[in-house]
Amino acid sequence: MTTRKILHWAPRVTGVLYAVFISLFALDVWGTGASFWEELAAFLIHLLPVYLILIALFVGWWNSWLGGILFIFLATLFSLLFGWRDPVTLLLLALPPTVTGLLFMADGCISKAELRPRM
Repeated sequence: MTTRKILHWAPRVTGVLYAVFISLFALDVWGTGASFWEELAAFLIHLLPVYLILIALFVGWWNSWLGGILFIFLATLFSLLFGWRDPVTLLLLALPPTVTGLLFMADGCISKAELRPRM
């Protein structure tokens, strides 16, 4: 596999893995003793960060630069909302989308460089 292909697929794979990782935190709502519908509503609400990640991933799949900006925005948002008190939480929540965003931007740079005519 060439470096170009690795750089193309790395942000997409890391974005999917990050969405799966964050979705695991939503599983804590099951078994709380509430009714099924209340637990389902809580589960769907706990998945809101995952919805944002999937939207950024979808956008990044078609427009690498915009996807990179969205992932870095999500990293900033998650760190401000959830992880600003604890450094470990900050790293777990903000580092993966930051890396994913930078990888999307690098993919966008490589794609634009390949589109330029050679002299």
